[in-house]
Amino acid sequence: MSVPESFDVVHDNAAEGVSGFTRWPGLLSLTVGLLLGPVAALINQELMYAVNTWACGHQMPTVVHIVPALCLIVAGGAGLMAWRDWRAVGGGVEDEQATVDTRSRFVALLGMSTSAFSSVVILAMWAAAFVFGPCMRA
Repeated sequence: MSVPESFDVVHDNAAEGVSGFTRWPGLLSLTVGLLLGPVAALINQELMYAVNTWACGHQMPTVVHIVPALCLIVAGGAGLMAWRDWRAVGGGVEDEQATVDTRSRFVALLGMSTSAFSSVVILAMWAAAFVFGPCMRA
């Protein structure tokens, strides 16, 4: 018994990439790519204050550099996740139609830019750790 031609499954990589962003795994990936970079920058700021006090009390100034390094890795990973999502929907910046792939492309581009900006903010906070020691207070 043969299957009629109309029931054959055609696998198109672009169609599979777009359909992945209509349900929760794809939407979760877009959301994480968009929000994880700024959250990492905020966590970096909070932990830099906490670790600074601890490093001063224990006379271990190099510990201050662990937190921004980890947060920079997280923000970079969020940017890579957004880039992967952007590539999954075909890349580019086409925005003529209101479709799932256009929306996913926009959110992925926004995720890449917020992750890049968050990485710059983390690097700026890290630069202050190189200039000022943990026990330098006004």
